[in-house]
Parts: sequence; structure tokens; C-alpha cells
Amino acid sequence: MSVSSNSSRIGFKGRLPLENGMKVIWQAEQEVRWDDGSEGNFADRNSYLGLASGAHSLRAGVYDTPFKTVASKWGLFGDSVGERRAMLGAGYSDGNQLNQRPNNTVMYQFQNDALKIQAMYAVDPENQSGAVDDNDTTMSGAGLWWKHNKLKLSAAYEDWKKHSKMDDGSALRVAAVYGLGEHQLGAIYEDISSDTVDQWKRNAYGVNWKWKFTGHTDLRAQYIVVDDAENSIDTGATKIGLGVFHKLDKKVEVYAAYGATDNDAGAKFQAVDGGHGDEVKTTFGGNPDSASLGIVYKF
Repeated sequence: MSVSSNSSRIGFKGRLPLENGMKVIWQAEQEVRWDDGSEGNFADRNSYLGLASGAHSLRAGVYDTPFKTVASKWGLFGDSVGERRAMLGAGYSDGNQLNQRPNNTVMYQFQNDALKIQAMYAVDPENQSGAVDDNDTTMSGAGLWWKHNKLKLSAAYEDWKKHSKMDDGSALRVAAVYGLGEHQLGAIYEDISSDTVDQWKRNAYGVNWKWKFTGHTDLRAQYIVVDDAENSIDTGATKIGLGVFHKLDKKVEVYAAYGATDNDAGAKFQAVDGGHGDEVKTTFGGNPDSASLGIVYKF
């Protein structure tokens, strides 16, 4: 049994007009741990200072990679036990490693009603020691989101130099979401390729479905498969997520969610890994699962 805050957060943001017609944009967002009262760090989530002009903006700070955002927009379970990060962006031994919010980022963004483009570069993305940023340790990435009527398509790519787990390597995600009446269908593909580390040479696939069967209640199901890593037999896994989500009003939602992971003999993908405050770990070949009741309040 556990009580978990599940990435609760509070943030502040603004857009300040300049005399030349541009705007200064800023945001400071941080996690708030309601469950145990422990101290968090100020601006430990997406936080930045930048400039905007029309559909274009440039910001510097800490920000989710486009690669991470593609999966978070596709997934149906947010920070509950059914969510995706136990599988997507995870390795069979090291777990969730490639759903990053890098330090020391500079990001360009273009956005209009139908299209969003992001391009990001980060130096010393995993560490922030106070020394001069190490330009030999970098992350570069780009993402695209496009929507037309009920169809949403997205793709993102990132390249790492000296990542703490995968060393030098790259990753690709492509996702699609389609609305069909009261139903929403989604699919995602992920390819991770390290230059040297076999654990991070593998593919993953996922599908999901949401059915809004009343005005305030929907059912959700999600299924993700990770293939064996290169030169590593029995290192694949599957995860299923099931949930019922009900809106009490526009700001408050309650839910019941379930997540279960089935590992091959050489894998230990978790039942819960990332986003959800309390993780549910396992051993090689284990089959962990978790069920939860939750409440979400947005203001």
C-alpha cells in the first residue's frame, strides 16, 4: 500500500510586451510533494526565459525534449500507474532513462493552429554542477506535431553524446491519434539505437483506446510491447494499462487505474516508472502490477 503525490506541480508564467512588438516569455514550474512534505527544488520542471514574436519563440532553461513530449501527448494515463514510461524510453535493466527534461537547453518553437515545430539543443544535459557546461556532453532533438480535423500526427528525433546509460546514440518516435465519434484510437512506434550499448538497441510499439461512454466518464486501455534488445535474448516485455476516469466538474477528475508488466526472463521493466511518484520495481523475469485510486485537481 502507498500514498503517492504523482508529480503534483505548481507553476507561474507570463508574457510581457516590449516596445518593438516582441514579447518576453517566462515560466517557473516545480513539483509539490503533497504526500510526504519533503522539500522540492524551485523551477525543477519546465522553466525558462525567452522571446516570442508571432508564431515564433526562443527560450532557454529546462524543458521536456520533443521525444518525451510525443509520447506524453499520445499516452492516456498521465501520471497514474497505467502510464507509458515503464516501457517507452526504458531499458530492460536500467529502466526509464529517455524521457528527459534536460538542463541547459535552448529551444526554438513555431506554433499555429495546425502545426507545431520544436528544435532543441542542450549542453551538459544531465548534470548541473555549477562548473562551465561540458560541450562534449550534448543532446540535440526536434519534433513536429500536426492536426487536421480528428487526426493528430507527431514525430520526434533526438541524438545524445555521452548519455549516462546509452553513451552515444539516437532515438525516434512516431505517433498517431484519431478521433472517431465517442472513441479515440492511438498508435506509437519507438526506435532506440546506441552506438555501443546493446540494451539501448531495440524497438517498441504501442496502441491505445479511449471511449467516452457518458458525458463525464471514459474508459481507457493501453498496450505496449518492447522487443528484445540486440544480442540480448529474452529481454522484451509487455505492459497493459486499464482505467476508468470520471469528471466531477471541469477542474476535478477521479479515476481507478491498473497497470501490469509481463517481463521475459532477462528483463525487469517496472510496473510503474516515472511520472507516478511511487515506483513499482521488480526482478528479472518478474511480472509486477499495481492498482490505484486517484484524484486530479487542475486550476
